[in-house]
Amino acid sequence: MVSHARLSMVHKLRGLALPEPPEALLGLKYGVFVTVEGIVRSGGYERREVRGSLGTVFPMQDLGHDVARIAARFAVSIPRFTEFDLRRSVVEVTLVEGLSEWDGDLSNFAWGREGVYVEAGERRFVVLPQTIIERRLFGEALFRYVESMGGAGGKLYKFSTRIFYEVRPEGEVIERELWKSRVIKQFVR
Repeated sequence: MVSHARLSMVHKLRGLALPEPPEALLGLKYGVFVTVEGIVRSGGYERREVRGSLGTVFPMQDLGHDVARIAARFAVSIPRFTEFDLRRSVVEVTLVEGLSEWDGDLSNFAWGREGVYVEAGERRFVVLPQTIIERRLFGEALFRYVESMGGAGGKLYKFSTRIFYEVRPEGEVIERELWKSRVIKQFVR
């Protein structure tokens, strides 16, 4: 799935037709987000810097076609994004399922596994678990963030995720287990 997203971006950047999806991805129905993080080296250290993320909580066709279309659209949505930039970046794919209305009760929210989808008037936006952890949006901070993005009074939904990403650019792909994060463990205490 991650390599299919990367290949789809390469094809789009080269002006080629999108690649055929792997058989294993056909027929599967998930929402999906594709995220690209650039590797930045500074002072002898490496860190990841999010270049952007694009996706949908609603399946459009099947996972194979959706990953290809979203990845291709993402590749051309970033100004001056090139194949060289992609080779120095890691690709992450987040699967979304189980979208359901949510009353905002934080006691049953699975930090690191669940994200939030918001409908606020004409605005629709998503807060992925990665964003929650990176910005430390725990407890009431999550609601303040949602209000700052779309205003108060939006309709809330939550969803479950599975996140797969490259350890290194074009390298091994593993499942990201955010719920094991020390940041979450500190918040839960």
